[in-house]
Parts: sequence; C-alpha cells; structure tokens
Amino acid sequence: MRFLCLHGMGTSAEIFETQTGPLRQALGKNHDYEFYEGEHEVPAAPGIDAVFNCEIYKAWYDPCLGASTHRKAVELLKDIIDEDGPFDGCIGFSQGAALLASLLLAHQAQDPFSPPPFHLAIFICGSSALSVSEDDGSWSRINPQELAGKNKRIKIPTVHIYGYKDPAYQESLNLKNMCEPRNRLEYGHTSGHDIPRGIAVTSEMARVVQKGIERALCGH
Repeated sequence: MRFLCLHGMGTSAEIFETQTGPLRQALGKNHDYEFYEGEHEVPAAPGIDAVFNCEIYKAWYDPCLGASTHRKAVELLKDIIDEDGPFDGCIGFSQGAALLASLLLAHQAQDPFSPPPFHLAIFICGSSALSVSEDDGSWSRINPQELAGKNKRIKIPTVHIYGYKDPAYQESLNLKNMCEPRNRLEYGHTSGHDIPRGIAVTSEMARVVQKGIERALCGH
C-alpha cells in the first residue's frame, strides 16, 4: 500500500518519519510512505526538542493564527492528494490524524457518492476532528454522538493506536468514536503521547495495522 503520512503539531515530516521507523520496518517492505509537512512554524511539541534538535517545527493549523488556517490545511491536503495521489491509506499522528479525519468527514458529507480519498486510515494518538467557523473564529470538536445519530461516522476501515498515559487520551477516544465501529481496530499501549519503539509493543502495533491493511485490501 501507498500511505500519505502527516505529522503532529510542533514536529515535522522528518521527525514523523523517524518516529514511525520501527513500525514501518515491522510492517515489511511492501509499502511506500510519503511524508508531508504543515505550513505554519510553531514551538516544538512538549519534549520533542530534547530528542530532535531542529531549527523549525511545524503545524498544519493553529488557532493562534486564525480560523482560516484549518480550512487552508484541508485545502492543502486535497491538493497533495490531487497532485501526488492516489494513496491507498493514510497515517496521522495527533493533529495530523485530526486533519485526516476532518477531510474524510467532509468528503463523505460533500461528495458521498464518489470513492473515498483513502481505503484505510491509521490514527496514532489522534486528536478530535474539528468544526471551525471563520465567521466568528470559533473552534469546536465534532461530536461523535451526533455523527452516530446521523449515520455520518467515518466509514472506511480505521486503526486507532493510543497511549493510556497520554494527556490527550480522551481525544483519541473521541476520534475513535467518530469512526464506524464495525470497521475499526484499536490498540492501546502503556506509554503517553508518542509512538513506542520497544520490540514487543511495535510488534503488536504492526499486527493490528496489518489486520487493517487486510480489511482494506478485501474491501472490508
């Protein structure tokens, strides 16, 4: 499979490539990964600059820079897919996962009869998809219960990897609940807001992701 990969806020494409290295290795050599970078320069995510000594850290959008940054991030993602696609799947960490979820929900709402942009989404420490109003500058989390009640949850197969010690753990659960239960897989680990690199936990993450890949390939 060919994956589009989006980093979290306050990191970069290069950092995310390093963070996912053990997992990608565990998944084998039959996949390709394309890493993209947000446009906005922001401070490093907590703890990142102690591990990765970079001059610049990026975000896809930032409430401090205005509500339009979210819309423009979705538009940028659409342009990437149009210009560099097609992609079979996507992998997003934290804000990157939220952006991918926003795109998938918008596509289902606006163009429900066309094929989805991806056949599989892998959300790692994912944040909630957002509803953003440029009229009043308000940002709000999309309510998973409202999506369920309207049968508008993300319908493609999804894999959710989250840390029980993640301060944003509830965000990952919100994102999980935005996705169709019968098409989602999940794996929880004992770390925080990161991608564990231990051999045993990496093997388990890869096992769940591989199940998701198999579901996507057989049309779930």
